[in-house]
Parts: sequence; structure tokens; C-alpha cells
Amino acid sequence: RRATAEAPASPARAPAWMATYRGSGMASQRGELFGNRGSAFGYGAGAGAAGAGASQGNDALHNMYAEQNNQMTDHLGSQVSRLKELSVLISDEVNEQNSLLANMGNSFQSTGALMSGTLGKLQRMIDSGGSKHMCYLIMFVVGMFLFLYLFLLRR
Repeated sequence: RRATAEAPASPARAPAWMATYRGSGMASQRGELFGNRGSAFGYGAGAGAAGAGASQGNDALHNMYAEQNNQMTDHLGSQVSRLKELSVLISDEVNEQNSLLANMGNSFQSTGALMSGTLGKLQRMIDSGGSKHMCYLIMFVVGMFLFLYLFLLRR
């Protein structure tokens, strides 16, 4: 630590930095925050000031805080309105997706019913004992594959 040439401040005399502190407006803010504790030593926010001067400083400070409060309230209000718009958009999107899912469910149910009907008919055909039909079906499929093979081979 560096040693300073200044003597410690006595209660009757304020340190040199206090003049800058008092002139900057920070003293009134400090007084608001900490309750003017330094005034007992003669260098606090209210030291040497008349009651009217301190009142003006408090009014200015109050106005500054009120202005900041109004700005923050406006900013918060704009953020809340943005969040509301986003939540409405999300709600609309969710409702749209739900209706699409419901339509897809209905489509799958109808497709499932069609497939089960087709499989039922195939099962009845197989159970009917008509092996002749099955032979015709197998020959048709093999013939189609042979035709497609020869057709693609010539190209």
C-alpha cells in the first residue's frame, strides 16, 4: 500500500475528495440510499445546506427516478405486448397443426379400412380353394416382370 501525505479527516474538516463528491450530485443519491449518515461529521449530503436546498435535490432525484420508472414501465409494456403477440401466433399454429393431425388420422383410418377390406377379399379368394386363380396370378406377375425386363433390355 502507498502511504498518503494527507492526515485523516477530522469531524470538522471534510477530505478533499468530498468537495467533488458533493458537487457531483452523488451526495444526494447517497443520502437517499443511506439516510444521510455522513452529515453527523459535517460532510454529508445535508451538511451546510438549508432545508429548501435539500428538498430541491430530493425533488430532482425523485423526478429522475420517476422518469426512469416511466421508461422502464414503457419498455416492459412493449415486451409484454410482444410476448402476447407471440403467444397468440403460437396458439394459432398449434390449432392449425391439431386440425392437420386430425385430418391425417381420418385419412389413415379410411386407408386402413380399405386395406383391411382388400386383404379380406384376398383371404376369401385363397380360402375358396381356387388354386387355379392363384396359378393365374403368379403367371401374370412373372409375365409382367419378364416383359419389363425385355423392354428395358432393348433400350
